[in-house]
Amino acid sequence: MSTVDIPLVEKLAQLSRLTFTENEKETLQQELGNILDFISQLQEVNTDGVQPMSSTVGAASTYERPDEVTEENRREEYLAVAPKSEMGFYVVPRVIE
Repeated sequence: MSTVDIPLVEKLAQLSRLTFTENEKETLQQELGNILDFISQLQEVNTDGVQPMSSTVGAASTYERPDEVTEENRREEYLAVAPKSEMGFYVVPRVIE
């Protein structure tokens, strides 16, 4: 099992600005340990020769494709109709003081 102790859970809670009871901390300690153990198992899987996929749900064919430019650069046209722009970027009202 991965090493997840109560001080680590408390540090994560502090960084997340969350508060947990002692019972919740113990539960989270166990659950986070299980998650890390599962990730360790996944890292051991040999994926040599497996083609990368972008998703495992949805369409039958979800293999990645090379990026291709499909239209011209119209940046200046878009910026021209924006309410405000500076140095090639959109300027939006400040929402955080």
